[in-house]
Amino acid sequence: MRFVTTSASILLLCAGCREGLPVAPVSGTITYRGEPLADANITTQPIATDSMNPGPGSFGRTDGQGRFELELVKPAIKGAIIGEHRVMISPAGGDTTHDQPQRSADGKSVYWTDDPLAHRKAVADLSWPPRFADGSLRLQVPPEGKADARFDLTQ
Repeated sequence: MRFVTTSASILLLCAGCREGLPVAPVSGTITYRGEPLADANITTQPIATDSMNPGPGSFGRTDGQGRFELELVKPAIKGAIIGEHRVMISPAGGDTTHDQPQRSADGKSVYWTDDPLAHRKAVADLSWPPRFADGSLRLQVPPEGKADARFDLTQ
């Protein structure tokens, strides 16, 4: 009986952990060579300073004007963890979240698989500088949030 009580207590504590994440709203724009970067993916990962697990990363996608709003990967909460983040940006066509169609050896069947090499090739074919997608870009998220995050990308 004591085990059940202890397990239930742990589950209740963990359920409350999600609510206590230090999250602040983040939105902004991405430009490439002075023009809004439409349909680009932006992902961020907080950098650990005081613990081994700094919290979940965030993601967003730009609209036609290059504007984005970040959302935590899990749980689905608008914003990003307060603190410094690594930033990865990939253009439309360099998306790393969609599957790639494949044909069977006999050529009769088509199936879908996630092929990271194909994604890297898609980004390379667009002449996308690796430094925009390798995590070397940074974003500082203050406790009050950031409504004017800007990434002005140039070659």
